[in-house]
Amino acid sequence: MTNHHAYYIEGPSALFGSYKEELKPLGRSPTGETLWAKEFERFGIDEARALVTLAALKNFTQATFLIATPQITTEAQQALLKLLEEPQVGSTFVLIVPHGVLLPTLRSRMLEYPKLQTSSTKNQTVIKFLSSSPKERSDFIAKLLKDEDGVKERARDFVNALEAHCVKLNFTQRQEGRQALEDIALVRDYLRDRSPSLKMLLEHLSVALPQV
Repeated sequence: MTNHHAYYIEGPSALFGSYKEELKPLGRSPTGETLWAKEFERFGIDEARALVTLAALKNFTQATFLIATPQITTEAQQALLKLLEEPQVGSTFVLIVPHGVLLPTLRSRMLEYPKLQTSSTKNQTVIKFLSSSPKERSDFIAKLLKDEDGVKERARDFVNALEAHCVKLNFTQRQEGRQALEDIALVRDYLRDRSPSLKMLLEHLSVALPQV
């Protein structure tokens, strides 16, 4: 983590899983820091007040709060103003919200969180996938799923890398790109099921994602 106390990430809530992994370890670390991470369907005034109360507790004096939501109300943002201006020493806040929803007054108290850095190998894999023909994409998926050992984790890592790269390419700037990120988010949700159809989900992305 860098030294500022409040950050924003503009993008889909599906980024939550990737940033949560980056901000691990969960729970108590050797330095005493705590990660409190939660997704909300809607972050309203009640949720904001609850966060303010939680962040004031003494056992959260060295904590990082990661919050993702596709909808944050004006009232909730106004309630967070003082918290993000004068937090407990050692507290850090990271908000994942859609593009353009933050009030200027709240945004001015925050910095943009550094974008996820995927490994060079993962970058090359997703770049090649996105530039491939439908048949090449299908062949890649078959190869990815061939070995059943750890297959779900490989699929999840690939989807995470795809999403991070698409955000880096500013997919949200055009309708086709926004739809692509929504498709990735949908696949990510289904990957959390106990026995998801990995082939069907990845083949959906193969067809749905634009060639770049």
